[in-house]
Amino acid sequence: MPRKPDPTRKPELLGQILEHLRGRSLATVSFRTLAEALGVSTYVFVYHFGNRAELIAEIVRAVVARNDALLAVEVADLDSEAFSKHLAKVWHDVSTERGRDLHRLELEAALLETVAGETGGTAQKAVGRWVDHVATWATAKGSATADAKVAARVFVDALFGLQYDAIVSGEGRRTSAAYKHAVETFVTSVPQG
Repeated sequence: MPRKPDPTRKPELLGQILEHLRGRSLATVSFRTLAEALGVSTYVFVYHFGNRAELIAEIVRAVVARNDALLAVEVADLDSEAFSKHLAKVWHDVSTERGRDLHRLELEAALLETVAGETGGTAQKAVGRWVDHVATWATAKGSATADAKVAARVFVDALFGLQYDAIVSGEGRRTSAAYKHAVETFVTSVPQG
């Protein structure tokens, strides 16, 4: 009689994989290299993930999902101060060492999806989810929908660009100051009606 699958094992493995990849590239991922690094059999990965493509897809979903709690905040009812505090929490979460490592993996995944010719891949959709989140607040405060989308995209592109800057420059203090400025600029540009 086959063993019943342990429903906690796959998420546990995924967490271990993400921690292992913090200092590595998605391009280096194989069942063999992960098995050696995590001290398990390659069959464990085959059993839980099927093949390398599905493993990579699961890794990307896990990396992108790290922001789900931040995106779940109902921003429409927040005033400017509360929304600014929400955005400060976003920066705090993404600017930690772990946050930078996972964002680097997200950027790599988005580029791999693009090079592979995928449209609307998991990592590619992350920017759009943030744009919608920020635009929701601006629209609720009185911005026209089209204007809110444009302003939100400018802000989110600044967020992603500053995350990239923090990764490649290591200038955490400077990028944090620039992010604070971007938040103030965005929030004060939205009509408070």
